[in-house]
Parts: sequence; C-alpha cells; structure tokens
Amino acid sequence: MNFESLANELLLDIFEYFNAIQLLHIFHGLNIRFNKLIYLHLQTYPLDFRCISKQDFDNICQKHLPFITNQIISIHLSNDDDTPEQPNLFFSYGFHFQQFKKLQSLSLYYIRSTDLINNIIRNCPHLIYLKISKCNFDDNMEKAQFCVNNIWNLTKLKYCYLDIPFYNDFYIPLPTIISLSLENLSIANDLFNINDLIRLFRHTPNIRNLNLKIQDTSNDEQFPFIIPLLSKLKISFKGSLDTLKNLLQSMPNLSELIIETDGIFIDGYQWEHIIINNLNKLKVFRLLMFYKMDLEKNINEEVDQLLESFQTKFWLHEHQWFVRCDSDSEYGFTYLYTLPYGFKKFYNLASDMSKSTCSIDKKYNASNFVNTLSLDYFLLRFASQFPIQFSNIHHLELSVPFDDILWSIIPKFDRLISIELVSIIHPDESDRPINDLRLLLNRAIHLYSITMDYLIVSQLSLVQITNKSIRRLDLIAGDGHFYGLECISLIQSLLGDQCEVLLINIENRSIALDLIEKMSNLRALTFQCQDDRWGDSNESLLIDDEFIQWLKHRLPSNCLVVRDESELSAIRLWIR
Repeated sequence: MNFESLANELLLDIFEYFNAIQLLHIFHGLNIRFNKLIYLHLQTYPLDFRCISKQDFDNICQKHLPFITNQIISIHLSNDDDTPEQPNLFFSYGFHFQQFKKLQSLSLYYIRSTDLINNIIRNCPHLIYLKISKCNFDDNMEKAQFCVNNIWNLTKLKYCYLDIPFYNDFYIPLPTIISLSLENLSIANDLFNINDLIRLFRHTPNIRNLNLKIQDTSNDEQFPFIIPLLSKLKISFKGSLDTLKNLLQSMPNLSELIIETDGIFIDGYQWEHIIINNLNKLKVFRLLMFYKMDLEKNINEEVDQLLESFQTKFWLHEHQWFVRCDSDSEYGFTYLYTLPYGFKKFYNLASDMSKSTCSIDKKYNASNFVNTLSLDYFLLRFASQFPIQFSNIHHLELSVPFDDILWSIIPKFDRLISIELVSIIHPDESDRPINDLRLLLNRAIHLYSITMDYLIVSQLSLVQITNKSIRRLDLIAGDGHFYGLECISLIQSLLGDQCEVLLINIENRSIALDLIEKMSNLRALTFQCQDDRWGDSNESLLIDDEFIQWLKHRLPSNCLVVRDESELSAIRLWIR
C-alpha cells in the first residue's frame, strides 16, 4: 500500500501532525486530491507565519497563497526578531486582507505602526477572533482612537485580546462606538478607573468574559448599573475596599472570579460576606492578595488571625477553598493566595514564613497554573523550607549557579520553551554548576530559546549539550560584552549547526557576514555593532544609512536588512 492510496480520513488524521506551513511545503501541488484535502484542513487550522524561514515564507506567498486566499480562516503575522518586517513583506507581494473573505481569526505580533494595524483590521469585516500582542501604537491618540473604534466596529467579533505596551503616559483610548457582538475581552498593560469601566461596559453591553487591570483612587465610587451577562472576571485591582465591593455588586451572575489585589487588606470574613451577598453563583474563586503588615504588631499572630478568618464552614466545607499566606517577618510584605496557586506568574519577596489552612497535600502544593517563573536565591531558599512545586513552566528565569532544591521545585522540564540565565558565577568556581545547567538543558526536550551572557555561554561551550530542540540564542545580555570572531566557535561548540535565530553584540561589521556564511541554518540575525556610526541624534543617517547600504551590497538580494524601529542601534536581518 502506498501513501496516496490511503483514505481521505486517514490522510486528514496524518495532516494533524503537521502545521499548515509544512503541509503546503510538502504536499501542495502533488495532485488535485491532495490540494483539496489541504484546503479542507485549512478551514480548521491556522496559517501561522511565526518562526518560519524567509525562504518558506517567500515560497508560500509566491506559489501557494494566491490560490488559497478563499480557504484561509486564520492567520498569524509577526514582526519579531525571528521574522523581521514580515507584515510589510507580506503586503509587498500584493496581498490585502479583503482577499481573505473567510478569515475569522487574526493574530498580530510586534507590529509597531498604528496605521498598519488599522489598514489590516478595517479590511477584515468577518473576524470573530482578534489578538494584537506586543504591538505598539504610535503616540498619536487620534490614530489609536480610530484603531479601537475599528475593532469595536467589527460586527462579528466575539473575542478580542489586546496587549499593547504604553510609553510616555500614552494609553489605549476607550471606544466611542458600541459593539453588540464582543463577548470576550482581555486588555493587558493599561489601567482602568471606575469611570473608564462604566464607559467600557456601556460600549460593550454583551460582555461575558473580561480580563483587565483596575486602579482607582476614589474611596466610594458607585457603579450605576448591573452587568447581567458577565460570568467570568479576571482583574488586577488597586483601590479601596468600598470601590471593589460596589464593582462586584454590579455583577450578580459571576461564576468565575480571578483577582489580584495590591495594597488592600480583605480577610476571609469580608470575602465571605461579599460572595454570599453578591456573588451567589460563584463556582471558581482564585485570589492573590499583596499587602504590607504593620511592623509594630506581631507578624506571626497577625498571620494566624488572618488565616482563622478563612477557616469557617463557608471556606473549608462548603467550597473547600484553601489559602496560603507567605510573609517576610523583617519588612512585613505578605502574599495570601488560594490553593492551588492559580496565576501564571508566581511572586515571592524573600518570604521566611508560610502557613496554610489546608493539611499537607501534594495537589495543593503543586502550582500547575504557573507557566512563567523567576527562580532566584530567595525563592530557592523559600522552597527549601516550605513545599512548593511547579510542573507547567514554559518560561524560566534562572540564577546560575543554583541549589539542588531546583530538581524538586521543577521535577520536569518537558514543557519549557524559553530560559533566561542570570549569571552569578565567578570564574574560580568549580565545574559543578555548569554540569548541573547542562543536565537541565538536556532535559528540556522542547526548549526553543536561551538567553545568557558571555560568561555562561563560554563555560557551556566546554560541555556537551545534546538537546536538539534549541533554535534561538539571545546573547544581547546585560553584561555589555561585544563578541569577536570567537563567537562563531563558541556558538558551534554549544549548539552545532542548529542555531536558527541569533541576537548578539559584535565588535565589527565583518563578523555579521562571517556568522551568516559559517552558520548554515541561521535564518534571522539581530545585532548591534561597535563600528556602526548610527546615533539617535544623527538624523542625516536616516536618509543615507551607510551601514545598511554596506550590508545590502554584500548580502544576497533576497536577504531583508532593516534597522530596528524601537532600538535604532540594532540591525535586523531575515536571511534565508
């Protein structure tokens, strides 16, 4: 039996092991039947252009995409260091989003132009899902307002995720038109006061799931109406207890409340009163409360009183909602959180005291929700005294060297995607810390990206890294080291030829050419160079950029060469 004789159902099952890019590259054009099956597959799966080589991107845009624009339902475009200038290159091939008549889902990453985002969104009238992540709006409120209104004007949009960093006191404007379709909204980074929320709810009346940050300095701000459809709320709240009460009173149908509070003290009796009187449909409750205890009082007694308020029948028997309290006895900093810990990041400020309302149970010590962790000396010391475990870490910041307690804190590294190594190693230390790090990296079978400084990479290059999943290396660390020609042998000793994306500081421009020539799989390179005369104050170079022209003259014509819009001293290359 040959491959082509398999039933369509079996072929579609096999296709699920490939992403859309791989399917088009491998199977498209073999025959009419395979083409139809690929089109059928694309009606369910996204066309994800992140982490793609420039050669594959060019081939798909030139040879395949013009013939399947009517089949695509989901697209991801990114302008990060893995795929620099990808959105502009996409449009340079003559595409416009009006061609994608069945497009329902769109995800944009690291786009730094409000005009470009606007041009994309207004040509996607059928969107149901929209994600704008790590994108920057220009410091132009009128353009930003137009963009937000364009989003709220999408009549079929149900899901919207906005993660837009803000600078120079610039903030995302609120919509001025009403969306009747939008039901799920998540806004990262921006801060809302109660008046902002009132306006947001008026313009999004059918909201059911909301995630945002609230900061309100008023003492007793009343909420003027009920939000009857809202069933899931995830907020980071900084303000008064009365304001929080008034807000939650307007949400009688909440079934899920995930809340972080900062600087506000709410004990178990108060939460019990709020939930019983206002949130009687609540099924899921996750709490993370940060505040500072009065140092004039006995910290241990204060913690015991606080935990006692969470040990009523309501907490322990009716809902089985347990809490844990971590405190710093010297400064009074305190975190109280429900168990198991229910947030993506874990916070610990040199706590030396930890108490809980539940008996020792491994399932409550395990923090499966946490996927981003900064593991420093203080957290390692804390974990050596109080049991805690993380089994779902995707992104890890780790101080090197580390204690053996690490292996019990994170028993498996099979879900780790990226790691940032922070060096506290001294040259006269033994090889043991690097051998431990080698063991960790080899266990992380899905690790894609490593960030580290010169000291760590030079020591790691002396040991054998057998992990074949690592593709991205970020050496633009805080140590300010500029690499000479030795960087090529260091990287090849560390990763062989498997490095595909590299970020690095180099001594002179010729090293960039050497990197491209000798690292055969390198597809994207971002670097800063000591002999680059570029300066933010030298506007004349904006028109005639000598360095960019020097690179273009020496690199193949299909190699994309640009300066980083947000960091003009950095050059970004999309090579092959």
